[in-house]
Amino acid sequence: MKHLWFPFDFAGVKLLMAAVVAFPALLVTNAIAADVTFPEGYKQGEHYASIVRGETREELFTTPEAIAAARRGDPLPDGTVITMEDYRQNKLYRYVVMEKRKGWGQAHPAELRTGDWEFQWFSPDRTVKSGESLDRCRACHTSQSGNDYVFSFDRMKEAN
Repeated sequence: MKHLWFPFDFAGVKLLMAAVVAFPALLVTNAIAADVTFPEGYKQGEHYASIVRGETREELFTTPEAIAAARRGDPLPDGTVITMEDYRQNKLYRYVVMEKRKGWGQAHPAELRTGDWEFQWFSPDRTVKSGESLDRCRACHTSQSGNDYVFSFDRMKEAN
């Protein structure tokens, strides 16, 4: 039934009320959804490790604050970004980026949760490498819970 003073029928009012109730939940979901972007200035941070495995070489970079936290044995601070340049036969193959933001870990099932870390793979042109399963990263990094889910935590402690 429509009233002159209210231009919606009852179904329209129910739809409007559902949207009003749902909107805050959408905001919360988006607030914790991971959005790892390419860290353009990563080389201005600290280069803390080079790891060579056969034809693969990894160059690791992070912030001075992350290095300081690791040296103290503390968890890495919120906002930490770790960038790995992955070379295959001395040619840049990809970048892998880990970023830590409060609440990001809640988006994943407990068996794949790596604290508040999220991962992203980028092609050499720095675009998101589509089709990659980031659950592989999460599944592997869960084994490093005692090192804030970071395999190279001890390397950070030793960085110059």
